[in-house]
Amino acid sequence: MNLLNLNPTTRTIDQLITVLEYVPDGIYLVDPKGFTLYVNAAYERLSGFNRKELVGRYMGDLVKEGYINQSASLLVLEQKETVSIMQKLGGKKDAMVTGMPVFDEDGQIELVVASVRDITKLNQLKDELERVENITKLNNHRFTFDFIDEQQSQFFYSSMQMKRIVQKVEQIAPFPTSILITGPSGAGKEEIANLIHHMSNRRKKPFIKVNCAAIPEQLLESELFGYEGGAFTGSKKEGKMGLLELADGGTFLLDEIGEMPLSLQVKLLRVLQEKKIQRIGGTLAKPVDIRIISATNQDLELKMKVGDFREDLFYRIAVVTLDIPPLKERIEDIDVFIDHFFLNFKEQYRIEKELLPTTKSVLQSYHWPGNIRELKNIIESLIVSIPERIIQPKHLPPHIYHTSRQQSPKTLKAQIENYERMIIDEAIQRNMSKRKAAKELGVHHTTLLKKLQRWQQKE
Repeated sequence: MNLLNLNPTTRTIDQLITVLEYVPDGIYLVDPKGFTLYVNAAYERLSGFNRKELVGRYMGDLVKEGYINQSASLLVLEQKETVSIMQKLGGKKDAMVTGMPVFDEDGQIELVVASVRDITKLNQLKDELERVENITKLNNHRFTFDFIDEQQSQFFYSSMQMKRIVQKVEQIAPFPTSILITGPSGAGKEEIANLIHHMSNRRKKPFIKVNCAAIPEQLLESELFGYEGGAFTGSKKEGKMGLLELADGGTFLLDEIGEMPLSLQVKLLRVLQEKKIQRIGGTLAKPVDIRIISATNQDLELKMKVGDFREDLFYRIAVVTLDIPPLKERIEDIDVFIDHFFLNFKEQYRIEKELLPTTKSVLQSYHWPGNIRELKNIIESLIVSIPERIIQPKHLPPHIYHTSRQQSPKTLKAQIENYERMIIDEAIQRNMSKRKAAKELGVHHTTLLKKLQRWQQKE
């Protein structure tokens, strides 16, 4: 069927085509058998296809060849009524297509007129609004959303081990390389991840953190990848954007990645390889730009040997590996963290407290099996739960205090000296003056200074 056979004069048809060429929306005309009759200039612009590729072609073939993902015109011919659909043009642009039948005097369809409007930007805006709405809801304990500021990115250290790690972070942070952070629980893996994000060019973009061990396996996939409306029983009608999609342009931390189910490891591997996300129940993959940081306290190489972790995924996430040593191997850092947390909690709770040097010595000598997290909790407990202003060794938790006593010298002379030192330290703290402390204790000021000098030299 030719467009010029539609009754009116040739001049009228020419005028009609001229008008259609100036219509801002795409116009697509199809005959009763589903073959393309005409497309206007606007359709060429928004689709990127030349009309010579389309005119005379059967719509079903165009769908098979990937020009469009579905045909409104064929639906109109089948249902014999106006149809509106969402269409993907060339797998790239989104379009709203409304197909309308034109009937002849006998009630038969003689033409389908489809109007095509580019809604790619509208969908992008919709996705961005959805991201903002979902970001405001990320108060669930299972994952967090951050914009890392200068204070959050600070990582306190004094040891040479941590100095080398921070230098490595400075080197790799500007690049989008995947990073695996290993180390015991509470050693500071998340703080290092914060530092990486802050030092990268993504620092003003989202930083989303997910604990793979904290989310049930059945929910983890939908949380990470999202889903289309009606994808499964109980899903939202409008669908849901996944956390990986929310992190587009930013950084994503997969904490406790060793706990990720094997079925999801396959999907994550695809994300790392193709840089695309496909929602559950969806057919289209969306490009995403995210940096993946993984963290674990487990031996992933051992898990690979027993088949609990995919080898191909391991080499994707561990392009660069940072191993954080336990606090007991970073003795110099213990003192830094004690001072930082003590000052921080005093200011936070507006409580004036003092930590005796002997108390601090006990804390420094403890082996801290719970690492930085344990130390932080102990300091907070001392600040809020001890009524006295001056915190003495006896105020420490029994397991810390008794450990230090077991490690202390056993000779009578050494124990007497330790006790004498504790009494003098407490007197100095109370009086805020060595001279006043000596007077209170009934000793000469010079004698007290000599004792302090001798103990300092021993240190």
